[in-house]
Amino acid sequence: MTARRFWTAFALSLFPALVALAADGDPLPDGAKARLGTARLRSTSGSPTAITPNGRFLASPVPGGAIGFLELNGDVTRTVRIDGEFGTVIAFSADVKRALSVGYQAAFVWDTGTGKVLAKAARSVLSGDNAAALSADGKVFAVGGTKSFNEKDKDKLPAVTVWDADGNKEAASIRPAQNETVYVALSPDGKRVATWGYHADRDAKEPPKPEADPGRLVQFWTADGKETGKARLLTGSNPATVAFSPDGALAAVSGGEGAVYLFDPATGTAKGQLLGRSRQGRRLAFSPDGKTLASAGDDGAVQRWAVADGTRLGTTEPPVPMTFPRGLQFTDNERLVAWSNRGSATFAWEVPSGKLLTPAGGHINPVTSVAVAGGGKEVFTAASDGAVIRWDPVTGKELGTIPLKTPQTGYGTGVVTGTVYLTADGTRALANDGSGLAVYDLPAGTQQFVIPTDYNRENRAAFTPDGAKVVHVVSSYDAKKNPSRVVVWDVAAAKKLGEVDLPGLTQVQAALSPDGKSLVTSGTRPDEKGGGEFVVTGWELATAKKRGEFTEPSGYGAKTVAATADNKTAVVLSPKSGPIVVDFVTGTKVRTLELGGKQPGSVVAVSSDGKLVAVATQAGFGASPAAPVVVFEADTGKVKKTIAGGSGNLNALAFSPDGKLLVTGSYDTTALVWDISEK
Repeated sequence: MTARRFWTAFALSLFPALVALAADGDPLPDGAKARLGTARLRSTSGSPTAITPNGRFLASPVPGGAIGFLELNGDVTRTVRIDGEFGTVIAFSADVKRALSVGYQAAFVWDTGTGKVLAKAARSVLSGDNAAALSADGKVFAVGGTKSFNEKDKDKLPAVTVWDADGNKEAASIRPAQNETVYVALSPDGKRVATWGYHADRDAKEPPKPEADPGRLVQFWTADGKETGKARLLTGSNPATVAFSPDGALAAVSGGEGAVYLFDPATGTAKGQLLGRSRQGRRLAFSPDGKTLASAGDDGAVQRWAVADGTRLGTTEPPVPMTFPRGLQFTDNERLVAWSNRGSATFAWEVPSGKLLTPAGGHINPVTSVAVAGGGKEVFTAASDGAVIRWDPVTGKELGTIPLKTPQTGYGTGVVTGTVYLTADGTRALANDGSGLAVYDLPAGTQQFVIPTDYNRENRAAFTPDGAKVVHVVSSYDAKKNPSRVVVWDVAAAKKLGEVDLPGLTQVQAALSPDGKSLVTSGTRPDEKGGGEFVVTGWELATAKKRGEFTEPSGYGAKTVAATADNKTAVVLSPKSGPIVVDFVTGTKVRTLELGGKQPGSVVAVSSDGKLVAVATQAGFGASPAAPVVVFEADTGKVKKTIAGGSGNLNALAFSPDGKLLVTGSYDTTALVWDISEK
């Protein structure tokens, strides 16, 4: 069966529940008005790890422990559950009927149609690139290794195993020159093996000379374990990767610094040198006819050369800024696909055209904060990588990005790259820029001042709902040696308004009452038995005087505090009771907010008028796990509405000023806009 016929049959055997993605974009859950960004190829369960030889499908972990085959537009074409094994997909056979995966204690070949394990080499296996290799017909695989950490095997040197997949037996054991870690490449016909790796001399008084350093050595072998030649990189870095030509007659070796070296694997004889840009050579691939070599660099650029004479054939820049590519795959002699995982996103692009083949736009990391700006005319979203994006909440279209500028002496102006939190109205942002908790004005993105932090302890901060103040929590895991404290800062005046010490408490959360007079905190007071109390306390901010305290047995789960409009109660996520309303003046529980059997998530929001409370729940399991949000009437605890929430756990919730819209920000990198006024 040809590869084309195989994949046609493959597509016809879809699981119906997994074909939900529409051709024109991400589907909207029932009741959602707009999606901000794309969840396509934005992974919540693990990034793709391999691409099929035709360059059309990515193999990726999917919820539930299966392997999904994803079109480059993000459609899940099929899922396969591997029989009794878990591991990272490394490579496919040319006909895509077999795949090679590596787990912690084994490398195994499995049938991509049924998930049946066909052959398994049980041994300690490296993770990541060059850990193992598969022949084009899927009948031979080779596995690298690392030095054992077991005391009884501490003197046992790492080896490479060549395995007969059809017979499910060892074909050869190879002992390379390196003593710490060995990597492996296999020729497409399965007849030649290349090994290289790390070597360390613990007793050496000075670094080894390049001509004698085993770490600079690449060794070539026949598949039955006979060494045929050696190659050594005398300049630049140690070998980073090796690729064989389709006929196995040539091997390309790179240290990842620009130059690519060509060798005859039958003898180790040097056959040429190709010069590339700096930090090129992280990935190498030959065209099917062996006449072109492609190399990918740290910046995502792909360079190509004519193998015969070293002529440079061109450089293709990535269509979006990249980290170094995950892989290169020729689909014919003139075209190849490069792909990369960055953050939670996967990008693939065509070479030499540079055309982006995968969905673009929106965030590439989980959304950590959302805001409804301009009286409801715009939505701002912020992510864990410092990105802030403006959106039209009606159409879901991007209106632009907001770079948060952070001063950097001697290097001009940089941008924030850490987690960002927004005010509910989108007028300010808060981020740790390395010097402290920095406050920014939006949409200008200019930094106003930095709140000092304690570098020896955990620092978390959030704006009050009106954006006028910052509640800064300083805590540690050792509540006795480093007591937690909460500090409240006035944003306009850039000054401290009050501070409360919380000795003996861990996992502290805090919120300020709308009138700014009371602070409410929650935390765990651990005991020596590993349990303890969950404590909710009200404080007079100006004097740090305790007002009231509620306690109950502690447990495991999210802890969150959100003050309500009456200035005396707060919605609290209790690890034991779930969402509860606590009167922090009297220290009593007012009511429990019933989630209908769902487990609470980690975020709570209160509308600006204090009439509504939204509580996120945990995402379920399955192909498309959803995290519903339950909206309550604040004064009665009655459920007003339950919305689907979207895929992946939610990190952020925000109401519009009129309380008619709710925006949810998800781990899946998107935000959804919901009209909660509709019945």
